[in-house]
Amino acid sequence: MKKNTAIRKKHRRQIQKNNRLYRKYKRAVDIVLSGTALGMLSPVLLGISLAIKLDSKGPVIFRQTRVGIHKSHFEIYKFRTMYADTPKDMPTHLLQNPDAMVTRTGAFLRKYSLDELPQLWNILRGDMSIVGPRPALWNQYDLVAERDKYGANDVMPGLTGWAQINGRDELEIPVKAKLDGEYVKKFGLWMDLRCIAGTISAVASHKGVVEGGTGSMQQERKEPLVSGAAAAARIFGSQKQRPKKTKKILITGANSYIGTSLIQWLSAFDSQYEVSELNMHGDQWKSHDFSKYDTIFHVAGIAHADTGKVSKEKKQLYYEVNRDLAVQTAQKAKASGVKQFIYMSSIIVYGESAKPFEGRRRITKMTRPQPANFYGNSKWQGERGVRALETPDFKVCILRPPMIYGTGSKGNYPMLAKIAAVTPVFPLVKNERSVLHIDHLCEFLRLIIDNEETGIFFPQDGFYADTSELVAQIANAHGKKVRLWKSLVPAVRLASALPGRIGRTADKAFGSLSYDMSLSEYPKGNYRVHDGWDSVFATETNQKQ
Repeated sequence: MKKNTAIRKKHRRQIQKNNRLYRKYKRAVDIVLSGTALGMLSPVLLGISLAIKLDSKGPVIFRQTRVGIHKSHFEIYKFRTMYADTPKDMPTHLLQNPDAMVTRTGAFLRKYSLDELPQLWNILRGDMSIVGPRPALWNQYDLVAERDKYGANDVMPGLTGWAQINGRDELEIPVKAKLDGEYVKKFGLWMDLRCIAGTISAVASHKGVVEGGTGSMQQERKEPLVSGAAAAARIFGSQKQRPKKTKKILITGANSYIGTSLIQWLSAFDSQYEVSELNMHGDQWKSHDFSKYDTIFHVAGIAHADTGKVSKEKKQLYYEVNRDLAVQTAQKAKASGVKQFIYMSSIIVYGESAKPFEGRRRITKMTRPQPANFYGNSKWQGERGVRALETPDFKVCILRPPMIYGTGSKGNYPMLAKIAAVTPVFPLVKNERSVLHIDHLCEFLRLIIDNEETGIFFPQDGFYADTSELVAQIANAHGKKVRLWKSLVPAVRLASALPGRIGRTADKAFGSLSYDMSLSEYPKGNYRVHDGWDSVFATETNQKQ
């Protein structure tokens, strides 16, 4: 027995040695082949670039953050095959009707996998190899987690791989990860040659290319869609490690939609969190003992009003509540020894949305806050006042969420839901909105509390919503169909041009305001518990119950 064990150990050591040697050889081959291919294919690359430019507006090259070796991130290059306003960081299988988003040139490029050719540059740079597991999107946490089981995140991602020739886009995530693990297990020259030979065959036959992507073999949901505490309970049930110490949290602002939702969410995590809320009306809150809390979550504030008709007294009240009360609360928290203060701000600090038909307005890390009205300015000044108090012992988090929606939400979403319930038709207007489901906000809050974060955060769903599609999806969740008509667009244009409340309403409904998806990355955990439009379906399912 001991002799057999020694033989197996010796065999494993030899395999590891061979793998190290082959990795060096493989990298040298990658450099030679990718460099040669780029030179030889330069006329083809130029021709494809011209075709893309003539076919549709937008850049020739599509850039996207992907997961590299050891779960590092890099920017992958591809020929753009979809229209420029398609959500950048959403897996193709989560897009609603992805066929409609592919350009004519893009369809041809995808058919023959020519859109992948710019990745030869990634290979030359050392981001990728010719053969290896296909690099996951930065937000495909489920795929990355599955690959961890097989060590598939610890090899260089490739232009093609074992999974690609055994199902390609049709594979469900667990199956794809298992095949990637098989590649790791059999890592070597023979496996790479099999992958290359299989790739030539797969591309020639267009096998496995399905616009809808990963997971198309799965026809039915494995689990029913749930929201709120039921969704939180699933996360609690899947936890591998649970904190030993109970986090004590005080929500300053009683009976708010966000605060109440967070209490319900955290209640699913057994005794991990102890949550209280405090009424901030009057001065009684000043005598409350803050010293026993780890985190103060400040949600007290005045929400958006119709800024067209507001008195001077009401405007002043915005500053008294959104700025002064927030700063006073933070001062008390700091003096009481509270470790973390979370201030609920808003995307409104960046000003108004782009008007309908005037293009998108996308906020990046270079965009500076520029409030357009007293509401946005009161939030912005509140942020500045609170952040000025930050020290190493008093961590300040600023949240700037976009439109929040979910079961029981207020504001624009329930208005659109009412429209979806009664109208058979709706204007087809393409705009771009960042949105945030209440479940995603609650889970994000839980993660930043657990990790004792500091800084400014921009949580959002993993897709951009346009108003027309949102109305259609809400109706779809109730078994109805809303037809989207271009013929109604002139009416929207006219409404937007009108002065007063009608114009402001049209601008709010069909304008564009979004965060770049890179701003919303959170590497320490997946806060998006619903995929794509599932968040809308979960909301409407729970509304009906």
